[in-house]
Amino acid sequence: MIRERSLKIALVVLWALVVVILLGFGLKLLRDSVLAPDEASSFFSFPRVTKAEERDVTIYFADENATGLVPEKRRARLGVDTATDALTIMSELMRGPQSAGYYSTIPSDTRLLNAYALGNTLVLDFTHELQTNHPGGSTGELLTVYSIVNTMTMNLHGIRRVKILVEGEEVETLAGHLDLSKALIPDAKWAEGQLR
Repeated sequence: MIRERSLKIALVVLWALVVVILLGFGLKLLRDSVLAPDEASSFFSFPRVTKAEERDVTIYFADENATGLVPEKRRARLGVDTATDALTIMSELMRGPQSAGYYSTIPSDTRLLNAYALGNTLVLDFTHELQTNHPGGSTGELLTVYSIVNTMTMNLHGIRRVKILVEGEEVETLAGHLDLSKALIPDAKWAEGQLR
């Protein structure tokens, strides 16, 4: 009877130990898979390069007729990590074109709040001016969105898609025409211009 009771206690202790180990392992997996955006950037993006260097980047602006995108070469200091490089490249796009006959596609006073990579998708979070100061029109909206998407995917290694947020929230569209509920891939038909 005592032996039988000791065996039951040993089995209960063993069972409790197994449950505690499995629970600890499960919590570690959960903690590792649910990351904040800043942590996600370093977890999902490509390995960090600690040596930044000047590189050519291609920035897309509206052409003189506002019917397509044209590329403009710039020099930018890149190579820190995907998020920092995205902020650097976006600042060049928001600065506007240097070439005569090219036009900015980013509405005035727009700022980039955050950028982070999730796998091959770059998430860009803008201030509300991206929507509220947008001039509208289907072509204008397409030029704005694809100048961002094409510029980012052209210059950031491993980035294939871009997800646009406004003030940390998903938006349906910028000006009522293009679905922004999902990440977008680059569209070459908006970037057929030749480098000048």
